[in-house]
Amino acid sequence: MFDKGQFTFTSRGVENRSATMALASRDQEYLRECQEQDMPVPPFDRYIYVLPSHVIKKRLSIGETGYEGHVPDFATLVSRDKNELKALGLVRKYTNIPVPRILHQGEGFNVFERIQGVTVNEGPIWDRVSPRQREAIRLQVQGYIKELSAIPNPTNGISSLVSSGEVFHIQLPERGPFTSTKEFVATYADHEVLSTIPLDSQPVFSHLDWDLSNIILHPNLDGVAGVIDWERACFFPEGGRSIHQMCHQWDGWEKLFDGLDFPHV
Repeated sequence: MFDKGQFTFTSRGVENRSATMALASRDQEYLRECQEQDMPVPPFDRYIYVLPSHVIKKRLSIGETGYEGHVPDFATLVSRDKNELKALGLVRKYTNIPVPRILHQGEGFNVFERIQGVTVNEGPIWDRVSPRQREAIRLQVQGYIKELSAIPNPTNGISSLVSSGEVFHIQLPERGPFTSTKEFVATYADHEVLSTIPLDSQPVFSHLDWDLSNIILHPNLDGVAGVIDWERACFFPEGGRSIHQMCHQWDGWEKLFDGLDFPHV
């Protein structure tokens, strides 16, 4: 007897296999584009290929080492990729911050829209930015920090967006999550900077890595064209002011958080 239900199941199975094959084929198309000459920086945790219309970020595989023998944190690498995708979705939903669209999620890599502009990854580039332009960029990024701080925090604690909730930053060996700022500060009670965070500071959403290499400037250097690399984004006290204080490396950029106020519980 003809089993319509079985036929339907089989048809869906064929459709699923076809979709899987199509994705695998698309993966191969993107991977064929990954050429060494398109890597503007040496790999650390990922190979980053910058092409005319898109950027491919491909994780190093277990056993591979990055630039000068760097050993990636493989335990968190996949989670950091997932966190970035979730962060981009959240930023698009709640803010007007220019961020890249996600074009493809492959096996071990993601493809993002390329935001055209200039990345400050070397001193000579930052030297070209005039004091007036630097101030305009600082104020623009401050506006982004304020927009992020208005995103609802579902737990009121300190956490990332992945299921584990752990916070990913080299300055934070204890990753949490933390139920409150008070618990976080107690954990880092012996830390020179983190121990000074106000206990009543309400964790707000933050990029948590405002290095200028993560900010794309317009070609004329007059403003921000986009913000990239959201893998460390999380809910954190004072929008990550303390982390920036420890990590900034560009002249004048230490003033990024000057004048900013954040909510308290």
